[in-house]
Amino acid sequence: MKSTNKFPAVKLMAALPLAIFLAGCSDDGDDEVFRLPPVAEEAAAPGFIQVVHASPDAPAVNVLLNGSVAIETLDYAANSGFAELDAGSYDIAVEGIIPGGNATVIDVAGFNLEENARPTVIAVGNVAEIEPLVVSESATDPADNQVALTVTHAAPAAPMVDVYVSGPEDDFSSLSAAFSFSFKESIDAGALTAEPVRIRVGVEETVVYDSGTVDLSGFAGQKLLVTAIAAENATQAATSPVKLLVTTEEGASVELIDARTNAGVRVVHASPDATRAAGGNVEVFATSEVLGADPVELIPGFDYLEQFPGEGAYAGVPGATYVLDVAPDTDMVGDSVFQSGEVELMAGEEYTVVAAGRVLGSPAFGLLPTMDDNRSIATQASVKVIHAAPAAGDVDVYVTPAGEFSATDIEAGLAGDPLLDDFAFAEITDYVSVAPGAYDIRVVAGGVAAINVEDFQLDGGVVASVLAYGPSEQGGNVEDFGVLVLTN
Repeated sequence: MKSTNKFPAVKLMAALPLAIFLAGCSDDGDDEVFRLPPVAEEAAAPGFIQVVHASPDAPAVNVLLNGSVAIETLDYAANSGFAELDAGSYDIAVEGIIPGGNATVIDVAGFNLEENARPTVIAVGNVAEIEPLVVSESATDPADNQVALTVTHAAPAAPMVDVYVSGPEDDFSSLSAAFSFSFKESIDAGALTAEPVRIRVGVEETVVYDSGTVDLSGFAGQKLLVTAIAAENATQAATSPVKLLVTTEEGASVELIDARTNAGVRVVHASPDATRAAGGNVEVFATSEVLGADPVELIPGFDYLEQFPGEGAYAGVPGATYVLDVAPDTDMVGDSVFQSGEVELMAGEEYTVVAAGRVLGSPAFGLLPTMDDNRSIATQASVKVIHAAPAAGDVDVYVTPAGEFSATDIEAGLAGDPLLDDFAFAEITDYVSVAPGAYDIRVVAGGVAAINVEDFQLDGGVVASVLAYGPSEQGGNVEDFGVLVLTN
């Protein structure tokens, strides 16, 4: 039989000298010219990950990767920004920062971060049911004049909602929902033109959230994560149960509250001689561009230690800059005995304004405004102290577990260092986190417990402002020192 290969012998003879030549150029030889370079291993591309805190009643948290703290003190409605990590497997733990020590609230073993991936881990649900929700960025690459959106429902108390995206002036009745989703669902909304838009959220065709005009042009070319989270105080919730947290590729974030949201304000009359100086009750007028040209009577007929608008409540006023006047109860701002400087009240925030000091003496009468952080945190009570008792001078403040020390023990110095040392009139502390329980509150002036409040219950979720006041200096029925406890 004839071979089909016409030149087998020639090919073999040609191959033999080449094989012999290569063998002669092995690692034992001196000639490096013909060595094949080693194949370089291509470095693995990294991945990126960020964390968003969206659990409405959980404390600030630390985030641990493989047992080491990677993110510290991440609070509600905040995001960590994207961190670059080697692609691979990670154990992720989220620990709540609570009085007396931290506690792990989320534990994810073997989270796989792929090359070039950019997931966001959102802590969702109330603290008793908190869990991680992993959300991917939009699969759409936006053009230079577009943004690409991923939208996530992370408000546990909100039902299924419809989302409408339109021009700022488009009538709601003419719109169709872009999409609907429920708690823990995410929608890749794709790309839209980076221009002014209006986002409305509806439940059964009733608008429960209205962003007003939102200009997206500053985010052109980016992928954005829009997370619907729960309102965090009563003033926000009075307008809408949700707000939007917008997170950019660079890790910046913007909160969008409902455009109709007011500022919340409450006022406490703590001036011991204002009624005597005014010849009776006082009233408070507010002046602001948003109210028109004339001052508006904010509080009529206000007496010592009264609260406006009522215990535990805030009055809603438009977010703006105000000037406040305190006058005798004559309905005439021209009789003002005190005019404040400009007081800025921001929409969505809540404020306590304390009228304190002496109109006819020293320390002088004035207004003590303070912003209240009224988000309820289930694992703690949050307390701040306001010194509004001019007769007390500098004081020491003790807050101890109920029954641990008597007032006599406190006066004798047996309780250790006070919570506040040499606390001066008109000072306001930051919030202190304490474990839920019963506490004794003592204010010591001149070595004597001038204020002794025993067995005061502070439950988890309570946010309290403890206001120390003195006896009336106007012939009223307040004859001693005491405290007002203002709560959320």
